[in-house]
Amino acid sequence: MASVAMIDLLARRQAVPDDVSAIETLAARSIRALHAGAYDDAVIQEAIDHAYGVDWQLVRDGTYFVVTAAGTIVGAGGWSYRRTIAGAHGPDDPAAPRLSPTKDAARIRVFYVDPGYARRGIGALLLGASERGALDAGFTRAELTATIPAVPVYAAQGYEPAGGYDLPLPIGRILELRLMTKRLIPSR
Repeated sequence: MASVAMIDLLARRQAVPDDVSAIETLAARSIRALHAGAYDDAVIQEAIDHAYGVDWQLVRDGTYFVVTAAGTIVGAGGWSYRRTIAGAHGPDDPAAPRLSPTKDAARIRVFYVDPGYARRGIGALLLGASERGALDAGFTRAELTATIPAVPVYAAQGYEPAGGYDLPLPIGRILELRLMTKRLIPSR
């Protein structure tokens, strides 16, 4: 008799403050595994320590999502209607200024996927929810900063390159990113 592989049922929901610790752990695991080979280890570690992590403002704004499998967070990401495009805000940092949907692009922000769940559509699920949220808020364009290994992933979703974006890290290294943009089109 053939065995049947068990498929994890994925669920998406808004992130809440109680998720932050699990997302931080996921972020470090995701970055170490999925950025290996694209950045040197010192840049990865400095980025984990000082640039990556949960942007508390997105959690407070209700624009950050998690994907769970069997109750465990296996993906996280979201969008923002605020000016910040890269980096994380801590729980006590002031909110960044709001963007204007008629003049500005929404920001697609901070995506992490558990390495064991990579290439299973979790990023696309989070990106779709983010783009719908931005459209619902009146935005017609989105932009993001992509890590080097994520550029092909976003390009496959219709994002186009718009230049480099070097994020200075506190100890002096640079996290090389790519700015990408997309016109958001409402579904019919």
